Amino acid sequence: MPDTIHRNFKQVADAESARAALLQAGFHGSAVQLNLHDARAQDTTTNAVDNIMDSLTPDDADDTDHPVARPAALLSVDVDTEQEREQANTIMLRFGGVEA
Repeated sequence: MPDTIHRNFKQVADAESARAALLQAGFHGSAVQLNLHDARAQDTTTNAVDNIMDSLTPDDADDTDHPVARPAALLSVDVDTEQEREQANTIMLRFGGVEA
């Protein structure tokens, strides 16, 4: 049954390497799509609210001292069979892809 699987990558280079490996493994170019995540800048109001909220909680109590890494890229692969799904998933995991 046709399906699409999606994996996020922390680094664009890892996503590009995974895409190249998928193409080399025989996946058609139109079945493998790489999308970069936009890093949106916060406006002054959002920064002010974040700073106020951060100051109201003790350090480490809310993990504000350790920002969550945002994914840099999303790789999507169209698969037709369970075997293709497993193969694509294995390749993307090898390059650090995590479920989107």
